[in-house]
Amino acid sequence: MNKKQKKKKRKQTAPPKKTVGSQMDGSKPEKVSVASPEKPESAANPASAVSQIAPPNTPPNNTSGGGDGRPPRQSKISRYVSFALLLGIIVLFTILFYEVMAKFLVPLFLAAILVVVFRPVHRWLLIKMGGREKSAALVTTIGVLLAVLIPIAALFAIAGAEGHAIFRQFNATKVTEGVKQIRTNLKLDMPSQVDLTLIGTELAKIQDEPVSDYGKNEEHRVLLFEIELYAKSLAEEQGLDWPEKPVEPDDDPSVENEENQQKADNNSENSDPASEVEPPKSAWEEFVSNLYLARDLHGKLAFPDDEDEAAKEKRVIQSHDYQLQVNKTAEDFEKFKIGLLGGKNKARWIELANPSNDRMSEYATQFVAILKDKLPSIGGAGIAYMGSLLVGIAIMIIAFYFFLLDGPKMIESFKGLSPIDDEHEQELVSEFSKVSRAVVVATLLSALVQGILAGIGFYFCGLESIILLTVLSAVLAMVPFVGAAAVWIPCALYLYFFDHNLPAAIGLAIYGVAVISMADNLIKPYILHGQSNLHPLFALLSVIGGVAALGPIGILIGPMIVAFLQTLLKILQREMTDMEKWAQDSSG
Repeated sequence: MNKKQKKKKRKQTAPPKKTVGSQMDGSKPEKVSVASPEKPESAANPASAVSQIAPPNTPPNNTSGGGDGRPPRQSKISRYVSFALLLGIIVLFTILFYEVMAKFLVPLFLAAILVVVFRPVHRWLLIKMGGREKSAALVTTIGVLLAVLIPIAALFAIAGAEGHAIFRQFNATKVTEGVKQIRTNLKLDMPSQVDLTLIGTELAKIQDEPVSDYGKNEEHRVLLFEIELYAKSLAEEQGLDWPEKPVEPDDDPSVENEENQQKADNNSENSDPASEVEPPKSAWEEFVSNLYLARDLHGKLAFPDDEDEAAKEKRVIQSHDYQLQVNKTAEDFEKFKIGLLGGKNKARWIELANPSNDRMSEYATQFVAILKDKLPSIGGAGIAYMGSLLVGIAIMIIAFYFFLLDGPKMIESFKGLSPIDDEHEQELVSEFSKVSRAVVVATLLSALVQGILAGIGFYFCGLESIILLTVLSAVLAMVPFVGAAAVWIPCALYLYFFDHNLPAAIGLAIYGVAVISMADNLIKPYILHGQSNLHPLFALLSVIGGVAALGPIGILIGPMIVAFLQTLLKILQREMTDMEKWAQDSSG
């Protein structure tokens, strides 16, 4: 019974007004005027009586109300104060009620969703049991517990055990070997990785630390010697020719230049013009030649104890020339490495995928250490979460039973207490049922079907931990734009790169696209029939935000909250439109 029906009933049940001369037979009484006794003027006019008693210039007392039936001023103020206090008390107890019930809102919400989903089953049992409401509610609750909740809990327990077994197999060596295997399958291995890495590292060290004293000079000498050793090892591994060391220049570069110029002039006079052009040197030959020149220039650097200004200035110039030669050597080495690795773009990917062995082991050790450090905290949090989860499930089951038994009465009681209009309340209840069926039934059924189909595919492909992969596929299938593809795509890559099973990898990829992911496009439209108008972007954001705020259950609750907000905004818009029309009609 809504508010309007209650008001109408009160009007109908009000006692009839007594009239003088009413007939017992129910006929319409005649109106009889009864003369009232004569009253004195003071009784007929209270104001005149007060004016007779009160002295002149005394303001009249307005506390007793006016003659127009309005309440007294003091009673108005007291009622306002009383109303404000009442609102304050209601707000206070509402906050306290929320603090008490906050931990149970999610289980109660899930119980309401289960009621909406399994209401047809409950009605069918109610008819079969002859209207016995308690028995029908109890049988429905036990059936949902046995057929839905216990199997889901068992699957998650098995999946957790399989995940724990996989985690126990993790170690730094296995992670490193796995990365190397993926790198090899992708053809991203770096040839002569050790020599290339060491040459590049030591050249960079020479460039960053110029020669400033005798100690740095000796350090550069050792580094240049090691670079030459690594370069010879690289040439041997790659089958490259090692160029002969060029003739060492004289101490005076100017004499060398004059002699070379004179020889060049003599050769140009007696040589054939066709033989003047020498073939261009390769990047490797340029690198080795410049490395020799850098070593020669470094050998001329000296740091005597009694160095004068002229010698110091000459050493500064020689040091500058040496650094320029080192930079040119590094540039030629970079050109050679890019050519060896197959071009600039591919070289970047290869360098990114090929850190040094020490760094690779360090990364793998840190990764495993982080996981092992987090495991105790994750385990402790998991135990605490399981405890709160069991309590929440118990509350959800109890609330589910009472919602089935007394749900309609609870809704009518809420309508009687709520200040919202009955039409809006009914619209919210209808929207809750519609959105619950649209979001919960469609999402859960689609996820269940995709998980089962994915599990079948994993089984025939020979993968292990099928229960874990099936549960992950079903859970991720509820996330928009992610779906079960977040599981079967890595599984197909694993079959190709690690198991080297190309037919199984291709078969799982085709099966995932054509069957697993396509099931979502068939099931949801069939169930929804346009009931959910939630935009895909808001659906994705509501799922992500729901998971961040409420945990895994936010996958279901997040979209429903957004849908309810959308309904409330529609109601508000309709009310504002009606108020605007009413204002226009009244002004017109």
